[in-house]
Amino acid sequence: MSSVSQPNPASIPVTEGNTDLASRTIAVPRWVVYFQAALLGLVATTFFIFGLMVGNLTSVTPSGVAAKFDCQVSGIVRFDAGDSPVPDAGAVIFLLPKNSRPEERSAGNLVSPDGFEPLNNPGIEVVNQLGGAVVRADESGRFNVVIDASKSGVDYFLLVVSKNVSNDNPQPLTKLQVATIGTFYLPVERVMNDRAIYWSTIKARTEKIELPVVDF
Repeated sequence: MSSVSQPNPASIPVTEGNTDLASRTIAVPRWVVYFQAALLGLVATTFFIFGLMVGNLTSVTPSGVAAKFDCQVSGIVRFDAGDSPVPDAGAVIFLLPKNSRPEERSAGNLVSPDGFEPLNNPGIEVVNQLGGAVVRADESGRFNVVIDASKSGVDYFLLVVSKNVSNDNPQPLTKLQVATIGTFYLPVERVMNDRAIYWSTIKARTEKIELPVVDF
């Protein structure tokens, strides 16, 4: 019986049909794998941040809840010096919350143009704590007041007391003016100290309000 000889593996031609699996494996550098993973992470993070932004922009304020914001109120105070208006530097500007009442009232002379002290002044703090403000006009007659709407409502009385103009023809204050000023300061007349005043009401519905020029 003749023996069947086995073919020598080295003599078998290599074709697509009998190529070893290892010879068909694609080698990928490790840095490519890391780069793809980092890229996928970056894409996922981008979409996450985008989703948060869209959510914040489309969020709806619950019904009946007023939006809270800080409102900047700016203006200029002047007085007639003869030839032309000049800045009323040192005039005192009050933004008094309409529906707020402090626990204690302060002395009126602490916020008058003659006795005004910008630091450590309880006459200022009594209004600031309720979301209002008390400031002085600068050398150019300009003032800028920031209303903290998170501490009170958004309706305010504006009181401007001149530094340089006396009240030569005094008009009696209305009952509303006396009641409002007296809510924060006593005696009321010491706040004005015989100076000219300007009175108005502000509806702080926007983030920035530029008031008309106050001329004494």
